[in-house]
Amino acid sequence: MASDPMIQNDQAFQIETEGIGIIAPSKRHGTPKELFFVWFAAVLTFTGVIIGQLFTALGLNVWESLVAAVLCSISFAILGWASATGPKSGTVTLTTSRAAFGIKGNVVPAFFSWLSAVGWEAVTMVLTVYALLSLSQIMGGPGSGTVPTIIALIVAIALTYIVPLFGHATVVLMQRILAYALAVSGVLLLIGVIPHVNWGFAPSVKSMAADGPFPTFVLALSIGLISTVWGWTNFAADYSRYLPKDTPSKQIVWFTFLGGGIASFIVMSLGILLGTFINAKAYAQNPVLAITHAVPAWAVVPFLVVVILGDVTANYLNSYSSGMSFLSMGIRMKRYLAVIVDAAICTLIALYALFISPGFVNFFENFLSLNILVIGPWTAIYLVYYWMYKGQYHSADLVDSSPRSAYWYSGGVNWRALIALFVGAFATFWTVNSALWVSPLSTHWFGGADLSAYFGPVFTGLLFFILMRNSSQELSVMQAKAQ
Repeated sequence: MASDPMIQNDQAFQIETEGIGIIAPSKRHGTPKELFFVWFAAVLTFTGVIIGQLFTALGLNVWESLVAAVLCSISFAILGWASATGPKSGTVTLTTSRAAFGIKGNVVPAFFSWLSAVGWEAVTMVLTVYALLSLSQIMGGPGSGTVPTIIALIVAIALTYIVPLFGHATVVLMQRILAYALAVSGVLLLIGVIPHVNWGFAPSVKSMAADGPFPTFVLALSIGLISTVWGWTNFAADYSRYLPKDTPSKQIVWFTFLGGGIASFIVMSLGILLGTFINAKAYAQNPVLAITHAVPAWAVVPFLVVVILGDVTANYLNSYSSGMSFLSMGIRMKRYLAVIVDAAICTLIALYALFISPGFVNFFENFLSLNILVIGPWTAIYLVYYWMYKGQYHSADLVDSSPRSAYWYSGGVNWRALIALFVGAFATFWTVNSALWVSPLSTHWFGGADLSAYFGPVFTGLLFFILMRNSSQELSVMQAKAQ
C-alpha cells in the first residue's frame, strides 16, 4: 500500500525517505520539462563518444555513421514511453514491473536490472578515472600508476555517490545545473574537432566488421541501440514517478525524447568525427588519453569537462536506479543503504576493469553484448503490458506482497511473462555478434550482422502479447480492479 505521506520527503540536499513505495498524491510535484534536463545530462557522456568512434572502427563512413546516430537518437521515444508509466503507477520502474511479472516473479528482471545498472556504473566510473588521470597529467601530475589510479578511483566514487545518497530531488536539481555546463563544453569541443575531420573517411569493404556495408550498418546500429535506449529503459519511471498522476503522457514522452535524443546525437557525432582521424590502437587502450592527444590544446579542458561531468551525471542515474532495482527484488533496506551496498560492489567491478582487463574498450563491448539478452526482452514485456492495460495500475497492489495483491497471479508469479522473457532471451542469444559470442546464424545467415537489438524486443513483445491475450478473462478482471 501507499507509504505514509507524512514521512515522504523529497527535498534537494535532504535525504529522500521514500524507496519503492507509492508516492502519495499530496507529495507529487514537478513538471515534464524537468525530464529534459535529467536525460540530457545523463546521456551527454563519453560512453556515447566511444560508440560513435566504434561506428567508424567497424567500417562505416562518416555519413553512414551519422545516419546510425540519428536512428539511435530517435529511439529515445521508447524511453519516453517507458517514462510515462511513472505517474500512472506512482513507483519506480522495477516495482511497476511487478504488474507484468507478478510480485515474486519480478525478482528475476529486478535482479538483471540491478546487475545491468551496476555494470554501467563500473563502465562509467572507469572512464571518469581515465579522465581524472589525464587531467592530472596535463596539470603536471602523474597520469598513470597504481597509486594515482586508486586516488582517481576514490575521487570518482565520491563524485558518483554523494548526490544519489541524498535522493531524487537532489539528482534532478544537479542534472539541471550540470546540463548547461555540459552543453557549453560540448559545443566548444565540437568547434575544436570539426577543422580536423576527414570528411572523406571511407574504410574499404574488406576492412568492414561484417560482410559488406549493409550488414556492417545493421551491426553498428544494434550496438548503438544497446548503448542508448536499451541501456536506460529500466530506469525510466524512477524520475517521473513524482509527477502528478494526471500529467499528460505525451509531454513526458516528448521531453524525455528531446533530452536523451539531442544529447545522444551530440556525443555520438563527436565520436564519429574523432574516429576519422584518431589513432585507433591508442584509443582502444585508453580512449580519454588518446583524444587529449588528438584535439587542439585549447579543447582539452572542455573535453575533460565533458568526460568527467558527463560520466558523473550518468552515474547519478545509474547508482540511484540500481538501488531501486535492488529494493525491487524484495530486499528490505533503507534506500540510501542500498546505494552504499551498490557502491561497494561497483567499486570491485571497476577495480577489475582498471587493473585486470587488458583493454577497457573490450570490457565495454563484452558488457554491452550481455546486456541486451535480458533488458531488451524485458522492456518489450513492460511496454506491451502498459499498452494492453491502457496505462492503468492498481498502485497499492504493486507493493502488496500478500496473495491479496491483484498481481499475485499463480503463487506470486506470472509464468507467461517469465516464459516470454526466457524464451526471448534464448532466441536473442542466437542473433548476437559480439566479442564474447558470435552466433552461427549471424555468420551464415545475417552476413555478420547483430540483430539482437531488434529481434529480442520484437519477438518477446509479440510472444508476451499472444500468451496474455489467451487469458482474456483474467486480463479483464485485473483491469477492472486497476480502474
